[in-house]
Amino acid sequence: MKKGILITIIGIIIIGITYFGVEMYGFAKGVKEDSQKQIVIKENEFIVTGKTEEIIVNEQIGEEELTICEEQSKNGIIFKTCLKQYNLFTLKSSEGDILYKNDNNPSEYIFTDFNEDGFLDIELHFMTNVPGVNEILIFNPKLKQFTEIENFSSFPASIKIKNTDYYYSYQRSGCADSNWDSDLYYLKENKAVKIGNIHAIECDNENDTGIYIYKINGENKKQIKLIPIKNKDLENKWKFIEKYWTENYKKFE
Repeated sequence: MKKGILITIIGIIIIGITYFGVEMYGFAKGVKEDSQKQIVIKENEFIVTGKTEEIIVNEQIGEEELTICEEQSKNGIIFKTCLKQYNLFTLKSSEGDILYKNDNNPSEYIFTDFNEDGFLDIELHFMTNVPGVNEILIFNPKLKQFTEIENFSSFPASIKIKNTDYYYSYQRSGCADSNWDSDLYYLKENKAVKIGNIHAIECDNENDTGIYIYKINGENKKQIKLIPIKNKDLENKWKFIEKYWTENYKKFE
């Protein structure tokens, strides 16, 4: 009799422990799931000092796309910049109206006083096999808005000639960068106007090596100088380009 009672008591204890364990497991699981949901909510959309980050799931490919929007206060105006990296850059008014967008896979953007007028411009950078291919939005202080220079990407790695309104570019033109070009230009309204070109041929297998310099007026191109290359390579082509344009830009006006 006593043995039967003992077995019954032990059974009740085992059932109680099992039930308690199941309840505790359910409680722990619920807490974990709630925590995960909270984390997901925080990751999907949050605001920190004027920056909004949104994770948007592309249902067609099942991938997450991160869009970062920031409220900017520059040049005396307030606006918003949004970047979905390697996809889309958007410039919006403070009211949310789209003022400009570029869907040519921009990787980043920076604020820089490109034309040295005391106001910040927006420079878009891209992942390409040609270094320095950018887009530029020049700030117009009279209109208080940004204007895209439509053909700016044709002038990679551009540099402004100090104390002038002229710029020069650099780009590779073949033969592992032994052949190259540099263009002289200025900005007019929403376009870059090319007025000069340096075309260098340094490649070993070329018969017409040399530095060819052209004056350009619209569709007209006139060679004004040929500089022979005596050595196999220019001693320093970067210094040559800077020195030539700085000393001779007036000849192309």
